[in-house]
Amino acid sequence: MSKTREKSQFESRFKEQVMEVIAVTGASGISAGRAGGNQMWNASIPLIAWKALGSNEPSIKEELRLEWLVDDEEWEKTRDLLGMNSIARLQVRKAEKSMMLVSVIEKDYRDDELEIILQESLKPVFYNDDVLGIFELNKGIKVFEKDISWAGEEGYLYFDWNEDRTVMHSALKTAYELFKEQDKWNRKIRGYAAEELVELANEWLEDNEEAEMNKITKEIFVGLMKLSSISVYPDGDFDLFFDDGDMFWGHSIIVTGNINGEFSSAEIAG
Repeated sequence: MSKTREKSQFESRFKEQVMEVIAVTGASGISAGRAGGNQMWNASIPLIAWKALGSNEPSIKEELRLEWLVDDEEWEKTRDLLGMNSIARLQVRKAEKSMMLVSVIEKDYRDDELEIILQESLKPVFYNDDVLGIFELNKGIKVFEKDISWAGEEGYLYFDWNEDRTVMHSALKTAYELFKEQDKWNRKIRGYAAEELVELANEWLEDNEEAEMNKITKEIFVGLMKLSSISVYPDGDFDLFFDDGDMFWGHSIIVTGNINGEFSSAEIAG
């Protein structure tokens, strides 16, 4: 698809009217994605509140994405166009759940009403669980996290923030099961990863001219894995991330399963 057509399709999502607004950016910075076959990047940054400039209407607290379309050269120039956790004066075109950036008028703008919202958003958010303790919200990715010790190793435990606390508690029930029988789960998870990936590890070993071993057995594979983090989800699903001990040259090993004892995948990433 041509750049002109991509731009036309992108802009058709937004109203024609150009508005001047003041907006509060969220806790994560600018990112960009590009669909397969497209030439342009869809750059964006989250907004948590905004108001029309010159209007007597109160500010609106809602989560939107501020978006703009750029080619490779423009993307490099706009990576630092706006900062996270800041207030900016902008020209935009609005859609229902997003805004299209027309121009940045002032990158750092002062507005007392929106400053209150910004300062409130910067306060830490905690989740206190009776079993596992206190988690802190990583606002950039909306994930609660805490340091843990699991099966004799240090790592992190994560679960997704959700407006519905019952959903979060369901995710934590997955963690309860993993922690209740840590050694059993540790053996099962590592054993599954070794079964699925040891052949691939030996293929990588053949390409490593500096390797100090001739073959990676399942026992060696299990011993080289080092816990990095555990992510838990409702309905018993979990992902465990391990450092690979350089078997895959620094990639992560990810094991996905369920507390019913079924595993769906073991793969490398990163």
